[in-house]
Amino acid sequence: MASRRGTVPRLKLSTIIRRAPKMARNAVRDLRYGKPLGGTIRTKYAHLGAHDVGNADYGDLALLFADVPVGPDDVIVDVGCGKGRSINWFLDRYPHNRIVGIELDPEICAETAKRLRKHERVTIVCGDATALLPADGTVFYLFNPFDETVMRRFAQAMLDRGSPATIVYMNEKHASVFDDLRFTVAPIDPPGLSFRSVLVTVR
Repeated sequence: MASRRGTVPRLKLSTIIRRAPKMARNAVRDLRYGKPLGGTIRTKYAHLGAHDVGNADYGDLALLFADVPVGPDDVIVDVGCGKGRSINWFLDRYPHNRIVGIELDPEICAETAKRLRKHERVTIVCGDATALLPADGTVFYLFNPFDETVMRRFAQAMLDRGSPATIVYMNEKHASVFDDLRFTVAPIDPPGLSFRSVLVTVR
């Protein structure tokens, strides 16, 4: 049964047992940035094309970005940042980069901004990501935050910016929205990565 905050019903015991080691490792790393971030929150904005708020695994993020070129001057944008676990990882992995998180749900957005307020390199923005993409963003990360309709708006918004960028799309469900000669799409498939993912270059 969902809680008042919209938490998705609890996992089955067998699933918890299977995932327990990974969940414990993630929780320990979460604590470095304030509190455990595990669990999924059911979105209140499905009618706007948003998906439930979940969390990437730290190990998956390391695999995902292993060969992604990120320089110290790049601005990393977490599109649909949710509770901000990926931002925790970016802070560790890229100690000199500015990081922007964009989250549609104002309550989750406010909680994430409050938790990360001591980190001057981090800015959390609330609202529709397709309308709030920062002009100076260069590396955009998504963990399947939207349905296909919104992903198409996102792809068009990336083209409308008129500047080169890299998109790291984890757990891709709608890579077909990048079927345009101005995009180059390549799979990211290192051994052990939990989700099918792609690297998209915007020319």
